[in-house]
Amino acid sequence: MTRTRIILFAALLGMVAFVPATARGALYEQLVTSPAAVSMGSAVTAFPELSGAMTIHYNPAGLAVLPGARFDNGIGFVSTYREVSYKQAIDPGTGTPWAPFGGWFNQGRDPLDGAKDKQESGYMIIPYIDYDIPYLITPGMGISYKPPDPKFSRWTFGFGQFAPYGAGLKNNKDPNNHPISLLGEKAFFIRMSFVTPAVAYRVSDTLSVGMSVGIGPSLFYLSSSLRTPNDMSALTGALGEATEGLEIPVISELTLPPPWFNGGMTPYATQGHLELFVEDYFTTSYNLGVLWQPYDWFALGACYQSESEANMTGDFEFKYGNEFRRTVDWLGRSPLTIITAAIFDLPTSSVPSQKGSATFNLTWPQRLQFGVKLKPIKQLTMTCDANWTDWEVQKQWVMQFDQKIQLVRFARMLGYLYSPDSQVFTHNFKNTWHLTYGVEIKPIEKIALRLGYDARPTSCVPERFGPVPFPDLKIYSLGLSIVMDDKPKPRPKDFHELTQQINHANQIDINVSYIKLKDTTIKSNSSRNLNSTVFTDIVYNPYAGLDWHQEMHLWWFAVNQVFKW
Repeated sequence: MTRTRIILFAALLGMVAFVPATARGALYEQLVTSPAAVSMGSAVTAFPELSGAMTIHYNPAGLAVLPGARFDNGIGFVSTYREVSYKQAIDPGTGTPWAPFGGWFNQGRDPLDGAKDKQESGYMIIPYIDYDIPYLITPGMGISYKPPDPKFSRWTFGFGQFAPYGAGLKNNKDPNNHPISLLGEKAFFIRMSFVTPAVAYRVSDTLSVGMSVGIGPSLFYLSSSLRTPNDMSALTGALGEATEGLEIPVISELTLPPPWFNGGMTPYATQGHLELFVEDYFTTSYNLGVLWQPYDWFALGACYQSESEANMTGDFEFKYGNEFRRTVDWLGRSPLTIITAAIFDLPTSSVPSQKGSATFNLTWPQRLQFGVKLKPIKQLTMTCDANWTDWEVQKQWVMQFDQKIQLVRFARMLGYLYSPDSQVFTHNFKNTWHLTYGVEIKPIEKIALRLGYDARPTSCVPERFGPVPFPDLKIYSLGLSIVMDDKPKPRPKDFHELTQQINHANQIDINVSYIKLKDTTIKSNSSRNLNSTVFTDIVYNPYAGLDWHQEMHLWWFAVNQVFKW
């Protein structure tokens, strides 16, 4: 090994040994994009020979070093395990279990105290046809083509389909028996690059540049039951119970007809249900890449992935529970309640549901990825990538409706600061960066064993943990590559011959990834998006006063076929 190789090898080991503990990692980007790439921790920015045609995503400049024509066709399946448990916290002011309105309801015990719940399965909606399935399937494909004409010898063209962002889950519809569904009975979001043309140019024998343009859908779906274990909502139920039978002839019907609020709301009942489905069929982005390969044992790569604006539109439906409806109707029962409702912009006549159109504008963040590849001996390749993501562009999710929502109008009286025709989730995500690592070992020429490691500290801030329940996670990947035929196939004469050739792959890549999310406990009143007991934090805290604990892991099984011509 030359002196230069020794220095570079030591530098790579130093990156592994001295990763700062304060680094913040990414959430759900490129978790399961390419089987071959993920098998090396997605650290392939400087290793396009491994990611193949899928380098369109990781570094489009890498297309320039792929000879002839190549077709990568991958598919995977995600298996999800998630268990959540709930424990009623002790109120430090009283030394008794915390409960809304001093424990007026249910002897001061939250029905979820001591409950445990498991997620049922993954979930996804196939874009464009809008067909849903209770699984998470991860298809992806890429094509690269270097023209044989000497005039174009420095050019390579590509085309790809993949999903750089995505997540989905499915739970039971009954929140009483399945309390995890209060954060989503079904939820799915995806940014898919459905049409991704790419081009790369070899500037010199060692330097290449490339670009790809991603065009495809963004989709967001949420179905969730809603409850409000809040002091202010509980107050309506307590007053309703206390004023039962408090009838003053004539005066009551002109002022406050008993029981007040028609009995009001109880804090542990389901007060509503939201279903939202929005799409943007034409979200665009672009990737810029550069690759420098001065030696066959050393390479550097960099890729910039632009942000993309998704202007999603679609439909929504709010359904309301009986307790909420009777509270609304009480506000229209007397001159005094009608005047009071008008002052606070409260509804006075309930409806079973509200339907209409909705918009959700979301910015998928820009990213930077830098990578190094070292090959100290023929049988060993090591890679390391540094990743940066601009998650601060998603400080809030704002869902805009075409009408005032009755439930949100009530929330504004309790401290909700936004308009009654919108629902705002504040995340305050932080920008993220993290390192990923990969190792490829070739014991024999046609067999490759790959190992990948990707540690991602969460970019969720603790006080806003909730609607996106992603804590720290670590991804351990194991891959196997088998070359069946290292000779490129002859150019097919017609479509029939092409279909025959596609039945026999040149190479098979197999990957198994274990994604372990850190066991997480959110103590009562620690998150304003999950379990806050502050009465103004009404959107959205379904587990107010509860200690919330989550255990979660995923398995990803994927295979990729490689065809060469």
